[in-house]
Amino acid sequence: MTAREDAARAMAFFEASDDIALLHQVIAEIAPRAKRMVGQILAKGTEDAIPPPADLRPARVAASREEAMRTVKAVSDFALLQVIARTAGRRIEAIEIAASADFAEGTRVRVPERAKHPRTGPFLDGTVEETGTQLTVLLDSGETWSGPPSLARLAGAPG
Repeated sequence: MTAREDAARAMAFFEASDDIALLHQVIAEIAPRAKRMVGQILAKGTEDAIPPPADLRPARVAASREEAMRTVKAVSDFALLQVIARTAGRRIEAIEIAASADFAEGTRVRVPERAKHPRTGPFLDGTVEETGTQLTVLLDSGETWSGPPSLARLAGAPG
């Protein structure tokens, strides 16, 4: 298989994934590499030399999780790296928009102390002040928490 075919299959996997921690892992894996690649491109030319994301659609047959992650680690073409990152980022955004629907203003929630995937640390109770792709929660301690809705749980719900 070519790098483009592998990338298209990885895109299909990420486009269908509900594993938000994995999607964040993909972005975290790609970001420093993309930054280095941009630096290398700019060292040789101007911003005009930076290629746009590849013109590529997800494949009909998705890669397995392992194949998709192997592709993320192996891809060395900046345009392909961008299109994979864009696919993962759009899926994260869709998941966050859907999650925000569960948390109207005034809803009691539990949120992890750290607003980062994967969820770690103790959980804190509070009330949603603002909803959207980022929640703002007034914690019972009087502090404010801000983070993605996918980290929050309804108060009294498991996990």
